[in-house]
Amino acid sequence: GDVHQVDLYRNGRLQMAFVTENRFMILDRNGKVVAPFDRKLSVKATQPLAVFDYDQRRDYRFVITQGRQISMFDRKMKRVKGFTFSKTSTPLLLPPKHIRSEGKDYIVLVENNGQVHILDRRGDVRIRVNRRFDLSGNGLYWYKSRFTTTTSGGELLQIDQKGRVSSQDLSLSTDHSIDATVKTLATLSDNILTIKDNRVALEYGLFTPPRIFYHRNKIYVSVTDVQAQKVYLFDSKGRPIPNFPVYGTTATDMSLDKRDGRLKLTVRGEDNTILIYKMN
Repeated sequence: GDVHQVDLYRNGRLQMAFVTENRFMILDRNGKVVAPFDRKLSVKATQPLAVFDYDQRRDYRFVITQGRQISMFDRKMKRVKGFTFSKTSTPLLLPPKHIRSEGKDYIVLVENNGQVHILDRRGDVRIRVNRRFDLSGNGLYWYKSRFTTTTSGGELLQIDQKGRVSSQDLSLSTDHSIDATVKTLATLSDNILTIKDNRVALEYGLFTPPRIFYHRNKIYVSVTDVQAQKVYLFDSKGRPIPNFPVYGTTATDMSLDKRDGRLKLTVRGEDNTILIYKMN
């Protein structure tokens, strides 16, 4: 899974937190272990590390998934005793996720059997969901004030804050992929990329899932054809960004360079190279 940047000492110097199958580690930017964050796992991790920062105060919660077991640790590597939820009925389909809306915290756990748990900070049920779903395995997002994902049959599935379920048939292929923000949904089905209601027909290929970025009050959506080694970039209306596609072999990341105010798109090139494209 992703490597999470954290600021354990609250001084602006970042560390990198992650799990392997058998270890939970936090490293500083020189690659040295940040004590006491080097924990061997007696049971292998089965999902990427989840990092929660409830109030954006850098009072982190590190959540490790080992099959059905859910463990939460604080920024001092002590188990969080106030979190009472410990096991699911089946292993998790997705990493645990924290969502905050209108001053309320939601911890969402999605099981392989299609059961969705929506909990509060203590691990108690905040929203009861009485149905199980045939889920696609795509991520779960907070989109249009609802917990949102897709089914294996290509439907958009949403759960509101009272546990009511709604669905919309998007006619997506079985191997579709999605990404979403609070107001924007992007889907990729076969060679059709849809951003909001704008459809883009791509050349047929083998694509990474769409990724949504928001910079300078503008939405960008990227996908990479890993066969043709082309990176595509579009705006929220599905219009291609000038000078794209460019060469790349993986999914992308995008950031704003504070030094010159330009956007930078980062992607892998050959096996041992990282490419950075600067955009006007």
